[in-house]
Amino acid sequence: MQKRKCHLQLVGTEDPTSVFDDLDRLKQEQRGGLGRRARTAQTFARIPHDKGLALYRHRLPAAAWVVLIELDRIILRSRGRNPVKLSSRRLREIGLIRSQRQRALRALERAGVVKVSRHGQGASPWVTHTWYPERN
Repeated sequence: MQKRKCHLQLVGTEDPTSVFDDLDRLKQEQRGGLGRRARTAQTFARIPHDKGLALYRHRLPAAAWVVLIELDRIILRSRGRNPVKLSSRRLREIGLIRSQRQRALRALERAGVVKVSRHGQGASPWVTHTWYPERN
C-alpha cells in the first residue's frame, strides 16, 4: 500500500500573505494589547489586601472606611508625608459630620491602623497611618 501525498489547498479569495502587506499596521495591532496603560486622572486607595481583609474582624463602621480612604488620599497628595493633618472640610463635603469622624478615628485606633494626636480644642487632629512609614 502506498502512502498518499498530502496536499494543502487554500480556500478563499484573499491571499493569506496579504497580512504582511502593511507591516506598520500589523505592528500597531500587536502592540495594542501589550502597550502601556493610559494614565487616568482618578486616584485609587492603597489598601494592602491582607490588612484590609483583617479589618473585617474589627467590624469597622462605614464612616471609618471613608476616613481611611480620605486619609490615604491626603498622604498620597502630600507625597508620602505621614503623619498628616486630617481636616474635616472635605469630610463634611462628603457628608461625614464631626462626631462620625471622631468615632471613625477611635475605631481605626482600636484596630491599630492609625495613631491620633489632638492639639487643642477644635483643632484638626494629626493622624499617623501605621501601614506606611513615618515621614515628615
